[in-house]
Amino acid sequence: MGRIVFYLLLFLSSGYATELSTLVLNKNKENILVLHSWHDILWDRLWGKGINNILGKDYNLIRYDFDAMRQGEKEIKRRAVYSWELAQKYHVVGVVFGDDQALKYAGPLFQGTKYPGVYLGVNFSPRKYLDYTKADNITGVLERPLYKTAIKKLFKIFSQKPKKVLFLSDSPLGKEAITDVAKLFSKNKSTTIFKTKIDFTVADTWEKWQKTTLDAKKDGYDFIMVASRYILRDKEGTYIEPEKDLLKWMTKNSEIPVFGFYEDGVSPEFHVGGWILNGIKHGEEAGKIMQKILQDGVNPLEINPLFYNFGEYIFSKTLLKKYNLTLPKDIEDKVKYIEDRHDLYDFEKYSFDKGDIAWTPSIIYDK
Repeated sequence: MGRIVFYLLLFLSSGYATELSTLVLNKNKENILVLHSWHDILWDRLWGKGINNILGKDYNLIRYDFDAMRQGEKEIKRRAVYSWELAQKYHVVGVVFGDDQALKYAGPLFQGTKYPGVYLGVNFSPRKYLDYTKADNITGVLERPLYKTAIKKLFKIFSQKPKKVLFLSDSPLGKEAITDVAKLFSKNKSTTIFKTKIDFTVADTWEKWQKTTLDAKKDGYDFIMVASRYILRDKEGTYIEPEKDLLKWMTKNSEIPVFGFYEDGVSPEFHVGGWILNGIKHGEEAGKIMQKILQDGVNPLEINPLFYNFGEYIFSKTLLKKYNLTLPKDIEDKVKYIEDRHDLYDFEKYSFDKGDIAWTPSIIYDK
């Protein structure tokens, strides 16, 4: 607890302290603090919707963003300390840590406290962020997409197997990468699956990403698979939004189909689809864990972390038609089409980019 007091004093004396505005909340509901590592990206909208599906009826959900894709570490640390202040101010009964950065920076402040915590979207081991001699109040959902399985599943939609595929990422594979994509390309930046050559290519600026996309057909690729796309900036240093800027541009300008691995990329304006990890269901799994803790009285220590690696076929009919792709009958019967989508995909209609404030998005999720 002394560590928390120290951080709070540093926070309040730094000149960065945010005014604690008072939210209008339903007094008949208890409060849960939902911490987002990022800002207004679709992945956060989708898992937030999943949390709301499970918990929104019984609890006020208070969202606060760390904005870690656009902010420096000093600001992220400040926001982490501010999240502790929010928990105290609103007497929350639980904390959700969305993705690695929220758990990394806020998890140590909440471990071993009265606040039960549930994380989700965490790619690395929670032990990388938490002291497990103290963190017996925190458990959650580990994000473990099976890229190799997703690639094999995608290849099944083609009447003729592709010869060459571009696997495009905004960053190299880190030494600590734990998903199976790291194993696929650990020894060589090319691999072969079903006699199809797959090239792992890094484009770490927006200009490189655009050129690589525009040259893909000329370079002999049959389609592009998008891996990480969240940290791109252009030569002026402007951040490139991963959906409404990057993917929308790709779909408009690429001569070949673009596929991905996550639900936040599938849309008539984004990419075609594939064997996809569902963002809403991911959030629902975390919500169910919090429900067990708060409503069933289960100790977080008794709940083993869930390895979430479930995929499903999700496609855009619009883009399948654009690229003259016809799904085999046995696959078509299993497909979820994204045209029947929630309004959360519409960035022009709703803005979740609230900056450095806490707010309650449930009224939008419930539409």
